[in-house]
Amino acid sequence: MSGNKRSIPQIRDRLRELADELNLEELHDLADEMYRNSPVKRARARSVHLTPELAEEIRVFVRKHPKLHQRDVAQKFNVNPGRVSEALNNII
Repeated sequence: MSGNKRSIPQIRDRLRELADELNLEELHDLADEMYRNSPVKRARARSVHLTPELAEEIRVFVRKHPKLHQRDVAQKFNVNPGRVSEALNNII
């Protein structure tokens, strides 16, 4: 038997074949459990979209307040700290 070469659907099909050959209903049940759960509804994003104008505002603010942590700047502008980092590194 080859190691980790089959996809999940192929394994599921093989389990069903074995269940039929061996007359084991439990294998059918196991095959039926091999599906992904429905995605959980995620919470709506609360931070604002980072525009070039907002990125510039963040850069100006940080120049005026260089000792503030990025998380504090992020809270002030209602963005996450990663967006502050992007603004400071001129990614946007």
